[in-house]
Amino acid sequence: MVLTFVITLSGGFLTEYVRQSMTFTWGIEVGDEFVYEVSVTGNTSTSTQVRPPFLEPMNNTRIIVEIVSLPNLTLYYYGNQFVEDIVEYPKTSLRFENGSDVPTEFYYTINSQVSRCILPSGAWGHLDSLFPNQINQAIPEQESFIAVNRRNSFFFGYWLNETSLESEWHGQIDFSNGIPNVFSFSLWRQGQPWLYTYNVTMTLVT
Repeated sequence: MVLTFVITLSGGFLTEYVRQSMTFTWGIEVGDEFVYEVSVTGNTSTSTQVRPPFLEPMNNTRIIVEIVSLPNLTLYYYGNQFVEDIVEYPKTSLRFENGSDVPTEFYYTINSQVSRCILPSGAWGHLDSLFPNQINQAIPEQESFIAVNRRNSFFFGYWLNETSLESEWHGQIDFSNGIPNVFSFSLWRQGQPWLYTYNVTMTLVT
């Protein structure tokens, strides 16, 4: 009787521990705002010309990222479901720190990348198990999400490699609230005679 009770009690604790370790929660709320510093590098070039990169006007600016919507969370996710329901769900809006609008030609590119890097917290081990920790970049024509549960932050990103295009984005996510302390996205694209390259890194200020 006692042994049965102990086994049952232990099993209950284990079940609850597993449930909690797989449960996502939002560590942020709609209306929360975060300020990021923006750095842009790269260029648009041919064999004889070099021009500033796309998004260059955003270099050395500060952007306020506001949380405008958060999707409902379920108890358990598969990889594709997590991408569709959480990663690709539009969560944010942008404006400059002084309150002015981000130019339309840059707004969607930046906003979509920021939104993808804002994640629910809690079940980091489960999220790590949904996607590979690394990819072989030497293999052509592939794409993959990447998730790595690190000591001080959670790395989450995406990489695409095509014949004349390579792009990626990633964030270093804070465990406590699911907000990226740093996130970056980049593009390399060949379109004769032009070569387009840029990298945008945004660092959390407040």
